[in-house]
Amino acid sequence: MEITDLTLMDIVPGTSTNIDGLPLFLELSKLFSEGYSIRLDLKGLTPMSTSFLNSSFGELADKYGYEIIKKHLVLFNYKKSDAMQIKNYLLEITA
Repeated sequence: MEITDLTLMDIVPGTSTNIDGLPLFLELSKLFSEGYSIRLDLKGLTPMSTSFLNSSFGELADKYGYEIIKKHLVLFNYKKSDAMQIKNYLLEITA
């Protein structure tokens, strides 16, 4: 599977609303459907709201499931607390 690099803050206008999360969901979903694995750079990430997580990673989990995300999405350039927030969110909604 081919790997592509993305920078989160180049895709989304912010990380606080549902509307902010939609471009991320659309981009990740498009790339997953085309067979890509994704390295997502979290540099410059601002605090994420539940609304943002719902419309980005939540929608992605609904469409592909946690195991596909875990296998094909790698985060880098992050604070440990940000990665844990995303992981815990995904585990909670897919449990």
